[in-house]
Amino acid sequence: MIVFQEDRISKAIPGRLPDGPAIIMAAPQESGQAVALAGIVVVPGFPGAEEQSIHFESREDYDYLSLYLPDFSGAEDDAEPLECYLTRERLVVIGGGEVFGRLHRSLETDSSIHRNPVQALALLFNLILVEVAQPLETVDDAIDSLEEKAARRKPEDHASEIIALRKHLAAIKHCFDALYDLLEELEENRNNLFTKNQLQLFRAYKNKINRLANRTLNLREHLTQVREAFQNQLDISLNDTMRFFTVITAIFLPLTLIVGWYGMNLRMPELESAITYPVIIGVSLGFIAISLFFCKKKGWF
Repeated sequence: MIVFQEDRISKAIPGRLPDGPAIIMAAPQESGQAVALAGIVVVPGFPGAEEQSIHFESREDYDYLSLYLPDFSGAEDDAEPLECYLTRERLVVIGGGEVFGRLHRSLETDSSIHRNPVQALALLFNLILVEVAQPLETVDDAIDSLEEKAARRKPEDHASEIIALRKHLAAIKHCFDALYDLLEELEENRNNLFTKNQLQLFRAYKNKINRLANRTLNLREHLTQVREAFQNQLDISLNDTMRFFTVITAIFLPLTLIVGWYGMNLRMPELESAITYPVIIGVSLGFIAISLFFCKKKGWF
């Protein structure tokens, strides 16, 4: 646990916090101690961050925020739960992970934030937006790479990769929607913890989340177009195969007819001639050559 106050940073737990603004950062196992140190009497019944939810509650003397930031690489063990308790002069941040560490480093380097817990909360939201926006760039690059592959004559099947990207974008969109709803509730300012300027700042974050959500939808639409491009190329490849077999059938069907004629147990005078077989072979080869030339000229293969 670490306590940031206007004039000092305390890594040892004080017996009692003096009056004035303070920001308390603690690990999950220290949550009860940190909340008590801030003088907050917790109302039971909150869905904690460990329940994988982004949630906001406004109680009589404090606001509560549960921020569950999933790891978009798919490793659930790396997901980052954060909990925040906010009063007029105190902010308690409980958690661990990348965003928690960045907030810690920012508070250590900028003591002016210590005087304003709401400013520290705004900084936390800014760090969260940076964290959740990064996967969009990775997904965008992956979609561009798939689009280049889809332009090839005979692309490989990338259905599993496309499905994984769609699930990835759906998870990101869900996170943005939850953050947007949280900021909308925070904007109601039921405990009058925020000034007009601070509410405008949170509104700006909400608008940024809305833009990121729209970008996510655009990426999903782009991915759908890439999937259709792959399907079109696969259809073209299938059509080429069917055309090849159709040409082969068209060439050899008349030869099959000739074989059928001369394979019947009927008396055919021309069979008594010595040149009958060479003539039939020549006619068959000539027909094949003419058929191949005609199909090649038409561009059928």
